[in-house]
Amino acid sequence: MTKSISFLVQLSAFALAIASAPAACAAAITVPLPLRGAPPELLAAAMVALAALALSVLLQRRSRTADERSRSLELQLAAERSALADVENALAGSHEVLCRLVHGQEGVRESERSRIARDLHDELGHRLMSLRVELALQQAAMRGTSPAIHDKLTASIANLDASIWAVRAIVAGLRPIAPGTTLRQAAERHLAEFARLHGLDYRFDAGSDPLGQPPTDRETDAVLFRALQEALANVAHHAQATMVCVALVDSARDITLKVEDDGTGPAVHPQRGSGLDGMRERAEALGGTMRLAGGRRGGTVLSVTLPVRRESLMA
Repeated sequence: MTKSISFLVQLSAFALAIASAPAACAAAITVPLPLRGAPPELLAAAMVALAALALSVLLQRRSRTADERSRSLELQLAAERSALADVENALAGSHEVLCRLVHGQEGVRESERSRIARDLHDELGHRLMSLRVELALQQAAMRGTSPAIHDKLTASIANLDASIWAVRAIVAGLRPIAPGTTLRQAAERHLAEFARLHGLDYRFDAGSDPLGQPPTDRETDAVLFRALQEALANVAHHAQATMVCVALVDSARDITLKVEDDGTGPAVHPQRGSGLDGMRERAEALGGTMRLAGGRRGGTVLSVTLPVRRESLMA
């Protein structure tokens, strides 16, 4: 009994020495002399125990290493998330500043357009009308006395009428939507006048106003109306179209202006320039989008979608 206890004590000490020794030194540890004469069964059990203990120590070391790596990766991931959050905050701040700048620029543009339209109407328009009245009086005076001068005055009055009409068209294009006029009314009038001047067929579809909903705010209407003007100008200059269709869809969440023509399409005439870029900037500043694509039957489809902003909500 005493010999067995002594053997177990020596075996435990040997196992602890093997387990606590570094891997490089484990091979240098020799079996103690008292264990060399032990029975083979006990020696085999001792080797199994030593292997189990060594494996346990190795697993513990690997577990600690894995935990350390996991903590390091978690710290690195947290740092990257923090950096990403800072970048997103910076981008959000830059976008907000950009939107404010675009809003400010658009306000300045509208004010300048209104001033130019007012000056053209009040100064140039009135002077042209006064000149036309004088020429008409001269024409009437020369009716029976000098036919040649009468004919020249008639031609001059015709040219002057064309100039007056051109000034009125410019004034109408510069002015925003008149007070008391809805976007649908202004868009339909502008489209009808555009089609008449350029000899195009047109179709206007605006549906009906959402029941119980207040009208959209003036800024949204102004951006959509300017988009319509720019789109129709591109149709006149590039599309070589014979038909233009305008749709205005107002839902509970957004409002969309769609302009489609049957012309040559964006692949032939890419319609480069600052007009479309400015239109896209104004739409994005209000949280909207602008898309330009080819139509199903040729031509070009331009659509501008803005989130709905009601006048009652802006008050």
